[in-house]
Amino acid sequence: MRSVIRFTPVLLVMVLATTAFGQIIPGDPGTYPSVSIAGSPHNLNNFPGVERADGQICIFCHTPHNALLAGEANVLWNHAETGETFTMYSSTADQPEGSSKMCLSCHDGVTALDSYGGTTTGGTTPLTAGLSTNVGTDLSDDHPICIAYPTSDPANYNDPGTFAPGINSGPGVRLVQINSVDRVECASCHNVHNNGLGDFLHVPIQESYLCLQCHNK
Repeated sequence: MRSVIRFTPVLLVMVLATTAFGQIIPGDPGTYPSVSIAGSPHNLNNFPGVERADGQICIFCHTPHNALLAGEANVLWNHAETGETFTMYSSTADQPEGSSKMCLSCHDGVTALDSYGGTTTGGTTPLTAGLSTNVGTDLSDDHPICIAYPTSDPANYNDPGTFAPGINSGPGVRLVQINSVDRVECASCHNVHNNGLGDFLHVPIQESYLCLQCHNK
């Protein structure tokens, strides 16, 4: 009996340590897992009918030469650009452009995933209505994008300078500058190349930490 009593506290410590290991703690980037694009849904080789025999990952979105869109802001873009007209959350929002338009070139549920490099190898569009990753062309029921960040309303919105770091102490929630305006875009919340926190988020959703980066409520 004594040996069991002496062993129990040690066992309890081991159990607690195991429970705490790997726990995501909002505000502590050292606890944020990091998962590269190779092991995430953004590796389109994971989609039947889209995968490449050579296993290339970046080529679905990027190319080192002869990009479909020119210019520094277009990150050597290689994927067909959506031509859809979107219903926006607010009448004051612009139509998607820049990085948000790039995201919607897969997530509009219309543009084929395998339409890249100037060709379409079958017109595969697996992001159908049954998948949460298809946001469609009606964005009126989604978080607003393509809008200026309301820095003039400090009672309700935080100073962007207070936004906390994300995975690997890299960028957290961020604003995207388009036409010299700091705007809320898809990339404000989502880190397209790292799925460590799930849903490709910059910072954890736990305790509404992601929301409270911007919203002062």
